[in-house]
Amino acid sequence: MQQNTITSKMPLNKIFAVLIGFPVISTLISLLLLNRRVITSLGLDFFNTFWIIITVWYLVQLFLVSKILKSEGWGWQEIGFTLSKKKTIYFTVGYLLFAFALLIMIEMALSHGNVDLQKLNAISSLTPKTTTARIIFILMGLVAGISEEIVYRGFAIKALASNHLNKWISVLIAAVPFIFQHGLKSIDQIWWFLSWGITFGILFILLKKLNILIVVHWLVILSAMVAVLQAVN
Repeated sequence: MQQNTITSKMPLNKIFAVLIGFPVISTLISLLLLNRRVITSLGLDFFNTFWIIITVWYLVQLFLVSKILKSEGWGWQEIGFTLSKKKTIYFTVGYLLFAFALLIMIEMALSHGNVDLQKLNAISSLTPKTTTARIIFILMGLVAGISEEIVYRGFAIKALASNHLNKWISVLIAAVPFIFQHGLKSIDQIWWFLSWGITFGILFILLKKLNILIVVHWLVILSAMVAVLQAVN
């Protein structure tokens, strides 16, 4: 499927609403990391609940972007997502098959190895450390990879470029809100997220499609699950 030519500018107020509003809300959600009792006082596991909240927020972002695109006469193809509904289903199933195969491998390694609890506790708290957490993390990763590439590569870069902004400057601008999309986690990893944002933006300009970027993004997210194997002796 070929991309259609964009014939209309994306209004700046809608661009700013996404590129400023989305990261602000993400940062506010991440403040839960500083006050975990808001969730644990309800008798809920903090990180399982936190990742579910994030998953829902990613789905809301996709919904809002879809409404903005429709309001301006843009389609998914215009921002680089060229898969049909049928191929999108296959794409999603492919991710789930790979992710759950990885999960099985991790579960087998943990069950047959000697897990050092001290090493396990030393691993980043954002690494899923239980089977339930890993399943939720897989589902969160599915939505996160699609949402972040659509919002901060496809939509951001194409929308900025539609206002006659140089495409490479658009890549740089889009990389900034991508940093703060990750909330408090971005504070000590700002250069990591900035470099990834720029790299993915450049790839999007070169490839003109989001499909490969989403796959790479998925792999980066899933790599966090493998970190738990550091605790196996």
